[in-house]
Amino acid sequence: MKKIKNWWDSNRVLFVLCVIVIICFLIMGFVVVKYFVGLNTSAYGDRLDDIADLPFTEEAQNNIINKLKESETVTDVTVHSQGKIIYIRITFTNTSLDRAKEIAATALEVISDEYKQHYDIHFTLYEAATEENAGFTIMGAKNITNESNIIWNNNTPVTEE
Repeated sequence: MKKIKNWWDSNRVLFVLCVIVIICFLIMGFVVVKYFVGLNTSAYGDRLDDIADLPFTEEAQNNIINKLKESETVTDVTVHSQGKIIYIRITFTNTSLDRAKEIAATALEVISDEYKQHYDIHFTLYEAATEENAGFTIMGAKNITNESNIIWNNNTPVTEE
């Protein structure tokens, strides 16, 4: 008993430091497993789980295409979904950029609120350059949290003169 008491008196600080180091290693191991290894079996996580209940149907695609083709300046429309995003690509002829944005916004009228609450919507508007018109390429997006506004990002190539 005397040996243990002598050892404790001479190594008390070292013992406390070792306990602190062991506790730190346990905490670090827990953090590494929790954040880097994880317990989820899917490589993409659980962000796509809720769209399994609401797949984007061909009927919804056709409604969007028919609505957009009502305009005589629209020559082609393609609609597809991937993950939680609905992609709409519209090709125009002889229209202004502002008018093209208005036509694209009409697609939101035929998309149901359920889709708007579960899917982001991305637009790509394109018009080839002609002698009368400079053409444009512009992209826009509406995310789930946004009610009806489309945020536009101008991607029209600029030529240096």
